[in-house]
Amino acid sequence: MKTLHKSCLLAIAGPLLAGALPAFASDQSPWLDTAGSGEVSVGYVSQSANRFFAGDAELSLPTDLELQTLYVGVSYGITDRLSIDGQFGYAKSDFAVNPVLSPRGGLSGITDSKIGLRYALYSADGAAVTVRGAVIIEGDYDTGAITAIGDGDSGLEVALLAGKVFDSGFAISGETGYRSRGSDVPDEWFGGVTGSYAFNDMIGAYVGYQLVRSDGDLNVGGPGFTPQRFPEVDEDYNLVSGGLSFNFSDRWSAGIGYGKKLDGRNTAKSDFWNVSAVYSF
Repeated sequence: MKTLHKSCLLAIAGPLLAGALPAFASDQSPWLDTAGSGEVSVGYVSQSANRFFAGDAELSLPTDLELQTLYVGVSYGITDRLSIDGQFGYAKSDFAVNPVLSPRGGLSGITDSKIGLRYALYSADGAAVTVRGAVIIEGDYDTGAITAIGDGDSGLEVALLAGKVFDSGFAISGETGYRSRGSDVPDEWFGGVTGSYAFNDMIGAYVGYQLVRSDGDLNVGGPGFTPQRFPEVDEDYNLVSGGLSFNFSDRWSAGIGYGKKLDGRNTAKSDFWNVSAVYSF
């Protein structure tokens, strides 16, 4: 990764810096760290919603649903074609006590963690095609409410990622993947595309679009639904994001971003902000 235009890659990484955030489809770049190098990222995400899709019906919530997430991401180049990565976090939600949506109000705990491997199928002239496989490790939190910070089960995901950095400072990257977890949590298809531009060696900007489609058939408030079955609902969403990245040195960089869910199914219509710092070694 260090051999490419770093400000371009930081701009691309903007929407990826919130790896612990449930709103994001995935959290990785198609460009790998070179052998023996890596990155550590630390960040904070604030997510808020006052509307919710029950099935595909958009409804007002009685009070704002809020989620605060602290996360750490690490990656390391084992070889020039193989990298290992991990994402870990802690989150806390806040919402009024509601007998259907949140019997105990806000919840908190360690988020689901991911440990993955990325392998470069192709990498030359600023372009990359990468395949990734990851293990999802269930976090330490309670489920059965709109305030749960995850679906409460471990699993696996696979993804194909691709990107291209152009001499003009513009770059584009995208991904498509599949996520499967145990128990009754629906499987999911996810994908997205991000465009970015490096204004100079220090500042870059990005815009992105992401989506998730699950294969469940249970709707919030529908036949058979109870709060305990929240992890089983069919959750779909479309999300747009944008932000800025700042490269302070060869080692340190930072980012700030904003995103919004446009529509969805059985999901909160959230706005979110994220800030992050990245150390490269």
